[in-house]
Amino acid sequence: MVKFVVDSTFCLTREYAEAHDIRIVSLTLTLGDKEYVEGYSDEWGEFYRDYANGKNAAKTSQPSPKAFMNAVDEALGGSDDSEVIIMTIAERLSGTIGSAKIAAMQYPEKKVAAIDSAQSGTSSLAFLRQMINARDEGMSFSELLAYAEDLKSRVALQFIPASLTELARGGRVNKALSLIGNILKIKPVFEFANNSIQVYAKTLGMNKAITAAIGRLPKKTDELFLTYIGDDKHIPQLKERMLGEFGLSDIDVVPMCPVAGAHVGIGTVGIVSVASK
Repeated sequence: MVKFVVDSTFCLTREYAEAHDIRIVSLTLTLGDKEYVEGYSDEWGEFYRDYANGKNAAKTSQPSPKAFMNAVDEALGGSDDSEVIIMTIAERLSGTIGSAKIAAMQYPEKKVAAIDSAQSGTSSLAFLRQMINARDEGMSFSELLAYAEDLKSRVALQFIPASLTELARGGRVNKALSLIGNILKIKPVFEFANNSIQVYAKTLGMNKAITAAIGRLPKKTDELFLTYIGDDKHIPQLKERMLGEFGLSDIDVVPMCPVAGAHVGIGTVGIVSVASK
């Protein structure tokens, strides 16, 4: 049976990981002289509290090949029949896939492969969920690897930063532009999909930004959920719009991991979608 190893940016709860026999390899974050292990989503509160109260950008560190090897060894469990697929945060955002590939190469006699999910945070979670469904429906190791390549182009994250301050603090936008944008309440709307990031709209106010994000979604989806960074204050507004637009009775809300969140900013909201074939 194929088992999965993922890094901690996949936004898993401990309960979900245990239920689906998934191994987690953690990235780390540093604020000043304090280090945080990303871990599971119910362990993120301390980092986000400290980050919200601090003035410095967080630094992130990828796991070592040895950390992935330890997870693979645990997944294999000494069985000749076990097969392992490692999945990581997008290569554009982190060098984590490099460590995973080095680890996979240490098992020449086993079926062990490392995949760049081409996703970030909660879109990585959507990617993983689809892979689990495909495995449980009977896809083989080689079929899953081929399916992953198709899946990369169908998963997307639309997100709206609460402000431009955090992006400026991390050097991702000009500080002067950030100041002007915050004063004028300009809301850029981003899309991260298949290892590519783009700004496809710049709006005045959150309501217009939400309209732009919803308009970007595919007509037919296999999965759809909301996400937020650190503070979910804008989620009710987004959720109300999504329920009305899609005629849903409810929609899942999933927190974004600190590694992604620290680079975008607390209060950011987003929509994750998996387009149907």
